[in-house]
Amino acid sequence: MINILPIASGKGGVGKSATSVNLAIILAQNGKRVILADFDFGGANLHTLLGLKNNHAGMGNFIYKQSDNLSDLLQDTSVENLKFIAGDCLYPGTSNIDTMTKKKIIRKIADLDADYIILDLGAGTTYNTLDFFLLTHNSVVVTTPELTSILNAYSFMKSAAFRFFTAQFKARSRERKFIDEYIRNSTSGTEMSFIDLVHKTQAEFGGENADFMDEIRKFRPQVIVNMGETSEDLEMAKRFRALVFNKLGLQMDFVGFLPREPKISYAIATRTPLAISEPNCKFVNGIRTAAERILLHSYELNETMFTTDLTSDSSDLETLASEFDQQT
Repeated sequence: MINILPIASGKGGVGKSATSVNLAIILAQNGKRVILADFDFGGANLHTLLGLKNNHAGMGNFIYKQSDNLSDLLQDTSVENLKFIAGDCLYPGTSNIDTMTKKKIIRKIADLDADYIILDLGAGTTYNTLDFFLLTHNSVVVTTPELTSILNAYSFMKSAAFRFFTAQFKARSRERKFIDEYIRNSTSGTEMSFIDLVHKTQAEFGGENADFMDEIRKFRPQVIVNMGETSEDLEMAKRFRALVFNKLGLQMDFVGFLPREPKISYAIATRTPLAISEPNCKFVNGIRTAAERILLHSYELNETMFTTDLTSDSSDLETLASEFDQQT
């Protein structure tokens, strides 16, 4: 079974790419066949973190039909079991792919031969980023404990929730028209309520067991908090969870709490991931713990992910805090 794991962030500078690279390496070191793909089409630089040259065919070649299959783009890395797909940014307009191209990419992703395919997405809330993030029900969001980062992560989750819900209905369907009208009629200057939209759509088009309600229950993203200083930083994670639950009615699973690592900058400058150069540092140990949790789940395309329990349980955050204190 192939596991597709998109990794996103609400803003740049939170360590998303470093997290993706080191997570891919740890999974490969666990004997999993991993493909790491740079899906930041407008600013691809993941090859730099891996110590690879930017001279191999990448996603630009596929988008502009110079390659027919994503498997043609695979390149070896220095890590056993880990292959890489570059996110070529040499072609102008690569980040602005059309719907047909996006659907073709999604089909070809599912054809790749691997245990895990990690998609390192661009930061922010463009439709392309959101659509690739929504390839599974439990994709990963990376944030930091800083207030601005948490608020950006919430904005990303809100955009993803609206995009996910809208995608449950066919274009030009009665449901889509209902959603469009709701958005148009929302009061200017006030926050649009996702919960209110879901409830009104449910009342208009189906009961508690409607198909789109089943999909909403499956949607349960995972979160990695990066750049922690002390376990008390997880208080912001609790606020993030409460915000997403209260405003969007969604639950999230926190799978990692990574310490601030001053050696990250040096690792980028030397083009050698810390999982290789400093395998026992606190950051890599945090990635290793997150990987252990990720290995417990499935990240399948369009299939049931979790039995959803929309509660405010914080046991996972308490566990992360305990692990963090032990490591530091």
